[in-house]
Amino acid sequence: MIEWYADVVSPYFCLAAAEGSGELGRRSNRLVFCLLFLIVILSGCAGPLPPGGKVPPVSAGPPVPTLEIATLGKRSDFWRDYQCKFRLRVDSKTSKFSSRAIVFVKGRKFVRFETFTPLGQTAALFVSNETGPALLIPSEKVIFTAQHAETLASEFLGVGLPVDLFRYILAASIPPDQLDHIETRFEAGILRLISNSGEGYFEWRMTGNPLALEGLSVRSKEFEGRVSYDPPVGITTEAVPAKILISSSEWSMKIDVEELKPTPQFQPSVFYMPDLPDLRKVDLDKIK
Repeated sequence: MIEWYADVVSPYFCLAAAEGSGELGRRSNRLVFCLLFLIVILSGCAGPLPPGGKVPPVSAGPPVPTLEIATLGKRSDFWRDYQCKFRLRVDSKTSKFSSRAIVFVKGRKFVRFETFTPLGQTAALFVSNETGPALLIPSEKVIFTAQHAETLASEFLGVGLPVDLFRYILAASIPPDQLDHIETRFEAGILRLISNSGEGYFEWRMTGNPLALEGLSVRSKEFEGRVSYDPPVGITTEAVPAKILISSSEWSMKIDVEELKPTPQFQPSVFYMPDLPDLRKVDLDKIK
């Protein structure tokens, strides 16, 4: 590189020397010296070129992960009918308890949610079928009914959580009807899937490579809170959650999943109340 500078600059030095003693010659000498000094300084700042003489391209940051909405649809279909065994702990203003529990889900209409005493007896049984929801407390010999399942869930668990949303949270899947109008955003390494419709605001957060479901934020009439998965749940069809935390400003629910498996066939009696004698029926809608 220095030899090249010498070849370029030498003629100017010769011109200045030829002009010799005049004021113009002295100015030319100073000009050429400054030019040479500037070239040397700039060459030192630039640093050596990489092998091959090509400047590497400027990185634009990590690539945005790709997501096929159809993949999420397949996962929701796969977990349409399932059973789940888990440990449950609830902390709220009106209820604090822990229990083993089991849930059976068939589509959106049929749900069975049962908790057990330490001796393995039924502590509470919630069922929802084509006739509506109901809640059985065997120790009190009472069946509670209400028009909305959320009313019974509040009585059952002491938390205001929509039952339909809970079934999707438990399976770490997204309701199929919300996939039709989902919006995706990539910010700070997190892929956000947003559904903002008349039913409320739902934001699923996905992270990692490959992508995994990290959590969910909800703002709706029935529930406002957050869900987190530890560790994040892969979006492959058969991935299952391990630990789930559901929380609002008034309560929290911790779930340790012991078993989650698809179950395409159920006994019809699973989603109906057992025939027990001397049961009282209480309509919560009439006393609240």
